[in-house]
Amino acid sequence: MTSTLIATDTSAWQPRDGAAPNAQRLLRGDGLTLVRISFREGQVLEEHRAPGPILIHCLSGTIDLDVTTRAGNESHRLDAGTVIHIAGGDPHRLAARHDAVVHVVLQRNVSEATG
Repeated sequence: MTSTLIATDTSAWQPRDGAAPNAQRLLRGDGLTLVRISFREGQVLEEHRAPGPILIHCLSGTIDLDVTTRAGNESHRLDAGTVIHIAGGDPHRLAARHDAVVHVVLQRNVSEATG
C-alpha cells in the first residue's frame, strides 16, 4: 500500500449540458487540490473566489479569464498550454470560447503553510 496520491486520465473531456461546466475533483493531497473543469463552447464558470492561491492550466480549447486584482481588472485568453497564477481572494470568471479542459490547482490551508 502506498500513501502517494495519483490521478489518472486527468485530461479527458467530460462535459455536461447546461450553462455551467463540469468540475470534478481529481486529487486532494496535503495542502493542494486538483480539479478538472470540462467546458462546452459558451459555458461559463461565473465569478467566484478561492481562499488561497490557484494555478489554472488550459489543457485544450480556449478560455477567456476575467480577474480582478489589486491593480484592477484584467482579461486573459488562455489557449492550450497556458498556465496562469491567481492570488487568493481575487474574483475571477472563466468562459469557454471553444470546448476546453482546464486543470485548477488550489492551495489549501494557506495560513498554516505560511504561518
